Amino acid sequence: MKLQHIAFWTQDINTLVDFYQKYWQAKVLFKHQSGDFSCVFIEVFSCVKLEIMTRKGIPGTDREERVGYSHLSIQVDSKEEVNRLTDYCLENKIPLQKVKEQYDDGYYESSFLDPDGNIVEIAYVDPIVNPAVL
Repeated sequence: MKLQHIAFWTQDINTLVDFYQKYWQAKVLFKHQSGDFSCVFIEVFSCVKLEIMTRKGIPGTDREERVGYSHLSIQVDSKEEVNRLTDYCLENKIPLQKVKEQYDDGYYESSFLDPDGNIVEIAYVDPIVNPAVL
């Protein structure tokens, strides 16, 4: 088995898809509409499929910490790649939630917010410090 996709509800499907296309070279895989429901499947970072969904009556965002979904984490191959992507966010004024943080469990990360406030983490895991998660 493997992860197929991660789905997000949005009030503005075009803004969210445009964001991932503009800044993360997202590729639109397909679009679907049925009644007032519509979705767009995209692939970001050449490895993660997202389903961006909308329908009438979707409530606003709740950015408070709560039980349930927290963030999406994308693993990269080096600290330098985390730094490069973080600097890319800064240059493009993409809001950052976390900037180049090193943890004692071997994780080195930054994270950004998409237009709906979803947290996307960019992480490098040092295989010497934490081989269990690779």
